[in-house]
Amino acid sequence: MKRKFLLAFVALVVLYFSASASADVIDPYDAISAPPGTFALFSYFGQLHLPDIADNNGDKSDLGYDQSYMALRPVYFMGKIADRMSYGLNAYIPFAHVGLDGANNEFGLGDIAISPFIYLYENSDSKLYLSLWEFIFMPTGNFDENNAVNLGRDAWWFQHQIAFGWYPNRFGIDFNINYFQFTESDIMKYDEPDAIELETVVHYGITDKFRVGINAAYWIGMDDAAYDGVTSSDSEPMNVKLGINLSYCLTEQFIAGIRWMHDIDSENYPTGDWVYVRLAYIF
Repeated sequence: MKRKFLLAFVALVVLYFSASASADVIDPYDAISAPPGTFALFSYFGQLHLPDIADNNGDKSDLGYDQSYMALRPVYFMGKIADRMSYGLNAYIPFAHVGLDGANNEFGLGDIAISPFIYLYENSDSKLYLSLWEFIFMPTGNFDENNAVNLGRDAWWFQHQIAFGWYPNRFGIDFNINYFQFTESDIMKYDEPDAIELETVVHYGITDKFRVGINAAYWIGMDDAAYDGVTSSDSEPMNVKLGINLSYCLTEQFIAGIRWMHDIDSENYPTGDWVYVRLAYIF
């Protein structure tokens, strides 16, 4: 990839992981519903260390991207339709510090997301849940075309999510199908292809309070990317991650967890390690 295409790709695609409400952000019981009037606040404190970027053959070159972030995610269950379909609203508010090769540092607010959701099926007896979430990301993050990395995309983007959860006994599985649509930045002139992501966490309760899980995620771009009207052939991004997830119920209302993931296969994609601590409080 040419250097200008690489920098545009990094500035937009890597930023996505700090701002997204569910891209590689999935934890045990994420898909469960709650009674109307329930309010929960999730806080994420994360670190991305991406020393390399892989080309379309999987060969790596130096990148040196690092990011620290904090994100707040309030979730409110507003009510039920026909006494059986829960619905509500949540948001994602990220703050990040990003750097490339130890320089080009930026700090501030990222792209905020607003997300309505609805449950198509929820059964507390079988503990099966199926829901739709629509994330609308707004260009609230700072963007400067002269910077190698930025906090915002300078464009609107969307995430359409189908979320499934099943929690029999001590065993549980959360599984999401995400479809991403990216609009083009008028300044950056970078046309990122739509993408599909499959993500899951399979988890088991060691005790009533302590839960261990295995995370996995697969990302695939739907087409080649284009920069300033020029298509880069064989540039569809692809990435596979695996990792571990630990969570502990401090009280009935307060849950703490940590998750680490490592890139095991990538094409046209940054590679490295992703970790965050999650704190969840149910009011």
